[in-house]
Amino acid sequence: MRICFLSCGIYQPELDAVLSEIKEDKIFDCELTVTYLQAKLHIDFDLLKKDVLQALRHIAADKIILLYGAKCHPEFNDFLRDWQLVRFKQSNCIELILGDCKKKIDDAAKTIYLTAGWVTNWDQFFNAAKNTDQAAIKQSFADFGQLLFIDTGVCEVPNKKIEEISLYTGLPKSVKKVGLSVFKSNIIKAVKQALPV
Repeated sequence: MRICFLSCGIYQPELDAVLSEIKEDKIFDCELTVTYLQAKLHIDFDLLKKDVLQALRHIAADKIILLYGAKCHPEFNDFLRDWQLVRFKQSNCIELILGDCKKKIDDAAKTIYLTAGWVTNWDQFFNAAKNTDQAAIKQSFADFGQLLFIDTGVCEVPNKKIEEISLYTGLPKSVKKVGLSVFKSNIIKAVKQALPV
């Protein structure tokens, strides 16, 4: 059986690591593949919809797992209605990686979360604003209290880039080591759902 993840590129560092562990541990007797879409599709809902549907039409697999948060597109339920997919109930990538501890962090301060994928793709999201008024940029992040890098252990903590993002947003930065256990558990559950009963 062939199971394919159709995944936002934000997940690539973590998903590649988790799938490598799953294959090494021989947890499943099936072929697991991934098709990644560009992370920056989040800034254009029409393009995200178009690329997701186009990818779904071209993936040759027995089952597809859509690795996007439930709220990554406001019309997922509508335009995916006719597709037999395994989907996630978590709202976004941070909930899939952090699990229940996200609420505790949010209760402490409104947070902008960074993962390895977010740091890698930061400039794709915010490059257009690089030459605008710095005071206006910082004002747009004024509702947030902190910048938090979620260290899943898939790469060295990119301190230089985190510092650059902190200066750009005007937010204090910190790092939280969380590992991959929550995300791996979510991926394993999804694969189990994709397998025939």
